[in-house]
Amino acid sequence: MSHKRQATKRVLSVMLVAGLGITGIGNAWGYFYNGADLLDFQRHYQQFRADESYDTSKFFTYTGYVLGIFDRLESREKICAPSDVRGRDILDGVSQYLANTSGSWDEPASDVVTEALKKAYACQ
Repeated sequence: MSHKRQATKRVLSVMLVAGLGITGIGNAWGYFYNGADLLDFQRHYQQFRADESYDTSKFFTYTGYVLGIFDRLESREKICAPSDVRGRDILDGVSQYLANTSGSWDEPASDVVTEALKKAYACQ
C-alpha cells in the first residue's frame, strides 16, 4: 500500500473518531453529569436489579461510572474497601447515598460518587 493511501486512511480514521466524539457517541465527558443525572442512571440499575424493564445505556452508564471512580479512588488509596467487596455492594451503596442525599443532585456526579464511596469505605 502506498504512503499516500496509508496517510489518507489515517486521516479518515482520525476524522471518524473525532466525529463520533463530537456527536456524543462514546461520551467520555462524564464530568458534565450531575447528581440528578446519576440518580436517573441509578434508577435503571435498580430496575435491572428488580428484573423490570430498563434502559441498557443508562444502566451501563451508572455501573461503569461508579465502578470507574471506585477503581480510581482505590488505586490512589483514597478509600479502603475490603478485599472481598463486590461490584453490586459498591453500586448499591452509591444508590443508597443518592436516595438519602437529595442536596447533592446539583453537584458534579464525580463529586457525589466520590463522597459516597469515601463515606462507605473510609480508611481508619
